[in-house]
Amino acid sequence: MRVLVSGFEPFAGGKINPTEKIVESIQKDEIPYPNEITLESIVLPVRFIDSYECLKEKINTFNPDVIIAFGLASDRAAIELEEIAVNTIHSNIPDNSGTIISKSPINQTGPEFYKSTLPLLGIEAKLKQEGLPVNLSKSAGTFVCNYLFYRMMEDNQDTQRLCGFIHVPHLAEQVKDRAPSISMEDLKKSVSIILNYMSY
Repeated sequence: MRVLVSGFEPFAGGKINPTEKIVESIQKDEIPYPNEITLESIVLPVRFIDSYECLKEKINTFNPDVIIAFGLASDRAAIELEEIAVNTIHSNIPDNSGTIISKSPINQTGPEFYKSTLPLLGIEAKLKQEGLPVNLSKSAGTFVCNYLFYRMMEDNQDTQRLCGFIHVPHLAEQVKDRAPSISMEDLKKSVSIILNYMSY
């Protein structure tokens, strides 16, 4: 099984994006995964104009069976398994190219939403068994994360690939007081569990 994992660079003035750290950990062999998996990873730009184009280029060269895209949601307190990608862009902050897009469809003629094809219920159950914070989510937002998610699902309606998007909280080192966060160790453990589940 060939699995592609993507994360994003920092954005909105942040110095750290936990999903970039996921990719770095994969590339340093710090996240255990089954021998049955051939794993590749990529850090994507937080830009509407080319975030998906960068992912698509990697998809075309690697030809994965599974694509798991990760993104940061600063207001989330758990790992959130996104169920749907909506056909909407509405950004209150600029992307990393300075672009702000308000109340626009991603595809003028596309469907209202696409559903993730990852086995979300099984992933949720495995993470809960290990005491890790996890929820199913019906909102991937309307920023670059959702844009990437929608475009990825749009391109893979007629393939056999399993594709989906997962939001994660800030790392504990990024926040103060009791703001929502996750430790890097728990984040790496979660990714390892997800990869192991995908190999079943």
